[in-house]
Amino acid sequence: MKPRIDQALPEIYYEIIARDLGEDKARWARLPYAERMKELEWYHASFNTPDDLSLWPAELDGGVDRP
Repeated sequence: MKPRIDQALPEIYYEIIARDLGEDKARWARLPYAERMKELEWYHASFNTPDDLSLWPAELDGGVDRP
């Protein structure tokens, strides 16, 4: 059964992330879902890069030109 998006996970989950990926990644994972999404939206709006999270480069993903 998958946890709800806004449901906190056990602390051991975040400790494993901290150990394997670093404290910064663990801090990010501990943020509530809504705050993570708000920060991602800020990055997209601030850097004008709507296709940066695409699996394909802009040339192959609709040809979106970057300024």
